[in-house]
Amino acid sequence: MNKTLKGIIGGSVLLGALGGAMAWLMLTKPGDELDSSSEAAVETLLWHTYSDDISQIEVENPKGDSYVAFRKMEETKTTDMDGTERTEAIANYYLKGYEDLPMNTTQIRLLATRSPEVGSVDTVEENVPESELSKYGLDDPVKVTFTVDNADPIKFCIGSEAPIGSNRYLCMDGSTTVYLVNSISLNPFLDGIKDYLGTMLKPEQAEDDDTVINSVRIERSNLDYDFYFTFDSYYKENTNGGALAVHVMEEPVYSLLSADRSAAATHGLYGLTAKEVVTPLPTAAEIKNAGFDNPFVTVTMKTDDGKTTVFYLGDQYETEDGETRYFGMMKGLNCIYSFSPDDIIYDDLKPEDIISRNVIDMYVWDIGTLTYEAGDTKLAFTGEGTDQDDFVAKLNGKSLDDDGIERYRKLYTYLLQTSAEEIVYDKDMELKGDPMARIFIERQDKKRSYNVEFYDTGGMKAYIVVDGDIRFRCRKSYVDTLISNIGIFDETDKEFTMTW
Repeated sequence: MNKTLKGIIGGSVLLGALGGAMAWLMLTKPGDELDSSSEAAVETLLWHTYSDDISQIEVENPKGDSYVAFRKMEETKTTDMDGTERTEAIANYYLKGYEDLPMNTTQIRLLATRSPEVGSVDTVEENVPESELSKYGLDDPVKVTFTVDNADPIKFCIGSEAPIGSNRYLCMDGSTTVYLVNSISLNPFLDGIKDYLGTMLKPEQAEDDDTVINSVRIERSNLDYDFYFTFDSYYKENTNGGALAVHVMEEPVYSLLSADRSAAATHGLYGLTAKEVVTPLPTAAEIKNAGFDNPFVTVTMKTDDGKTTVFYLGDQYETEDGETRYFGMMKGLNCIYSFSPDDIIYDDLKPEDIISRNVIDMYVWDIGTLTYEAGDTKLAFTGEGTDQDDFVAKLNGKSLDDDGIERYRKLYTYLLQTSAEEIVYDKDMELKGDPMARIFIERQDKKRSYNVEFYDTGGMKAYIVVDGDIRFRCRKSYVDTLISNIGIFDETDKEFTMTW
């Protein structure tokens, strides 16, 4: 409760009032018989302060985690009802000693905001001898201390759950009176450190954050190759409708990437979120036992702000519920997390999952030189312009009319369908014979060019060789149809075949 609520009795008191009609039924002492002469519940305001005045919360739990949460005033931008942006000082709370780890500050704030003032549901017993505190769970209680600005500390002890109603036993530090208090006010103090640590290892990239991921390398111990992705500014400037990613795969084979299917591989460390916290501040032995001395996966992301982010997957394990998980750590965060295979891509990523299948990617009206060669046929096109309305093209030095330019476009449309159906991993093979067909493409601005060749594999497939690099296989029928279309370009009465 903040200072705008001064003078209003807290939610715990209200809950106590609502539950007062039943509270008289509570046994004065656990196990006692109900006494028909029991008096009505006695509600007592146990303490009163304002949440913003609580500078520190210390929790001592003999059967769980003990910790200290401290207040930190932070400036936060807010927008009022009129749409005016304001900067407001907000009290956030952090766990002492865990400052380098992500925290759930919203949850931690409940330590201060859930119970700045608390009233009892009833007074259970006064002048309880120390020897009898055990029946209320107060012989070894959870002890809580509020350090309050300009006031004495507030200290109280939380006991066991009462047998009737959602209440717990509580006594003030140094007092022998036991009260019933609604559990909702006390539950935050019963949670452990893991409940207050965050599970998002790296924040999501904000919409106005123009940081560029220069490269991502994924190493996996069960593969004899790495995945290596690099940023290519060409695809940022030439989006081609957004189907292609702004990164390309350089290893294990050079390939264009599908924007949708590759995003988790290239950008997956942003917003990376674990299922749960496993071991905060682990020892060297605990890190080794989780498999991080020889990690299953290592992901290294480098950005243009000079930063390097490294993420590891350790051993696989099974939860008590039978769910398969991986241990995970991020360099710089001394904490072991748990990850579900469904929430990450790195453990079973295959190149075929993320490549675009496109081999040719230039926009037709950006091309300055386009040459087809198949057998004795050679079509050498040159072009200049920005769209179909102003494009000027020549074939083997002779100008094309509008019909010829449209035929040029249709033939190129077929070429765009060249598909990387299979990746070729063996780079040491020797190509036999001459290529079935050759294609050379260069943009008008000279910023990009390709030499593409098709070789017969000896079966129903053909190799696709780009700039001398054997990269993919496609169906031989596609190449046969391409050759046929090249051969009939001048036969304007014949339509190109667009399927194979």
